[in-house]
Amino acid sequence: MLESVTSSNKDIPESPNEESNQTTYWKSFSQTWNVISLLTVVVAFLENLFVPAQEFVNNRAYTWFLIAYFAYLVIVYGIGTFVHGKIRLYSGHFAQLNASIGILLIVQDLLTEKFAVIKLPFFASFAQILDQMWTDHALLWASTWSSLGLWLISFVIGTVIGVILGLFMGRYRQFNYWAFPYLKVIGIIPAAAWMPLTMVIFPTSYMAEIFLIAFAVWFPVAFMTIGGVQSISSDYFESAKTLGFSESQILRKVVIPGALPNIFIGIYTAMGLSFTMLVISEMIGAKVGLGWYINWAKGVGNYTQVYAAIVIMAILFSVIFSLLNKIQGYVLRWRDQSN
Repeated sequence: MLESVTSSNKDIPESPNEESNQTTYWKSFSQTWNVISLLTVVVAFLENLFVPAQEFVNNRAYTWFLIAYFAYLVIVYGIGTFVHGKIRLYSGHFAQLNASIGILLIVQDLLTEKFAVIKLPFFASFAQILDQMWTDHALLWASTWSSLGLWLISFVIGTVIGVILGLFMGRYRQFNYWAFPYLKVIGIIPAAAWMPLTMVIFPTSYMAEIFLIAFAVWFPVAFMTIGGVQSISSDYFESAKTLGFSESQILRKVVIPGALPNIFIGIYTAMGLSFTMLVISEMIGAKVGLGWYINWAKGVGNYTQVYAAIVIMAILFSVIFSLLNKIQGYVLRWRDQSN
């Protein structure tokens, strides 16, 4: 009886932040789903331990992964059971997803390592991928940092160029008249199409990679920034002029804040394009990086290494996406306060 009340009743928000969290984590807390998700991890552990394998795989890294995952769920669910707050909302919202992850781990292990329904070299079990990541951890670590540094520099350059162009083109008709036709023609050309030319123009492959990634970023950011500026009501500009704002003050206090929601939409759009271009550009001349690692692994026919790099990229870019989401929430916090 107590469990049904606990799982059916929603936490009462005590503050605007709590109410915002409930909007984000909208599935209610359920002990039943918590237990199911824990059981799926236990079954995945037992299945990997006792079911005979058709392929030889070192399961040490996978075993520690399952233990760590189980411990993480126990801690999160334990805190959520006894303490009301964001962790409770978080654990309740993702309990069903965690259960599906446990089931997925079981299925993929049975299909690959245990029964070899889908076989090497083109298909590898998650256990084998983790073992490969441990074996190549030094090279993968260096490649991850190299890719992250290259992406960050290029993304910042492309975003700054896109925002500046978008603000000026959205604000000043004369600037828009001269720049927008070139934006439409040059911006829609895929960045990858410039590869042969960049290898001739730039003195190093690293500078060419920066250009290609930045080129993939600037157009969507600029295009969305233009729309954001042009969507600002003219009443705001008239009020600013009435208050005696200078043009620089209008840009800082009216244009930029008004265009920020659209700017972030452009940034999110550009992120996917930049990640794609990062991998492609690192395949043409880099000596380290995740894209280079994938190309090298493909050349030697080790697809487990390819999957290892893909897993790291998925984790890395998910973290970047979450950080950007936090930045957006902080910068645009005025939207929640105005509601």
